[in-house]
Amino acid sequence: MIRLVSLDLWETLIKDEGEGERGRDELRADFIIKTLGLQSSYKDQIMAFFDELVEAFKHPSIENEWSVLPETQIDHLLQRIGVNAKKEDFKKILSYYTECILDYPPVFAEKEVPEVLENLKKKYKVALISNTGRTPGRILLKLLENMRIAKYFDFFAFSDELLLRKPDPAIFGIACSKMDTLPEESVHIGDSYNMDYLGAKAARVNPILYIPYNERPKAEVYIKSLVEIEDKIKEAYEN
Repeated sequence: MIRLVSLDLWETLIKDEGEGERGRDELRADFIIKTLGLQSSYKDQIMAFFDELVEAFKHPSIENEWSVLPETQIDHLLQRIGVNAKKEDFKKILSYYTECILDYPPVFAEKEVPEVLENLKKKYKVALISNTGRTPGRILLKLLENMRIAKYFDFFAFSDELLLRKPDPAIFGIACSKMDTLPEESVHIGDSYNMDYLGAKAARVNPILYIPYNERPKAEVYIKSLVEIEDKIKEAYEN
């Protein structure tokens, strides 16, 4: 019997429209340049670093452990461009770097997200398991509160707080432990085959791949829409 449903965040529950994170990175770069009094020519270097950061998020490894926390991301960036920052300036940069998402927020991946979560909450314990990037868990929690869906979750597993990243099976294990459920009593839904599906599977958690676009599924158990979650759980894991 399934007792816990965990979900990925980005590209599963929320997504960016328009320029999205790239647009926020432009704003971050401009803020860093202004705060440190740098020449505008530094912007290309800063944006190139953000491109590298995206790759580090896609392929987490020991080599890019610096990318786990926003503080170390900024440290790495300043080292890369050969610039020092006063303590007060570093704090200003960190604050803007992590919080600008609140002024330029994403949207729901599907308009039915609140309804889906509300229905899941009636039947299961519900957890969020999310790798974080420039925005730490504490700010993502504020974002989810602003979007009025934080209330549907019983536990939040953010990589910057646990210092673990999907697909590490340990992050799924922590969610199960905190929710007092066995892995085989749990289901995880996410859009990444490597991070979510294979990560959950390695933790012995029942995986469901979310593929909303017309792409060929890599996994046996998948959904095209979040509204299919409950039916898919019954069909794949409760028969």
